[in-house]
Amino acid sequence: MNISGVLVKAYPENINTIEKVISQMDGVEVHGNNEDGRIVITVEQESANNISDTLVEIQDVPGVLSAAMIYHQFED
Repeated sequence: MNISGVLVKAYPENINTIEKVISQMDGVEVHGNNEDGRIVITVEQESANNISDTLVEIQDVPGVLSAAMIYHQFED
């Protein structure tokens, strides 16, 4: 199991909609956001490739400026 902490930067005016879209993605859990457009999430996937695919999917959400992995852990 791969677990990653991800910081998403989004347009603040769309943050609630973006958070809702991201929270519905497989293996993604939203932990919070703030008024300047940052959203903190974790992503749990079976492989590092799946995490990369999820990051690309997040970056493709309209209104998302970036999604950066800030922590990664692999557990058996």
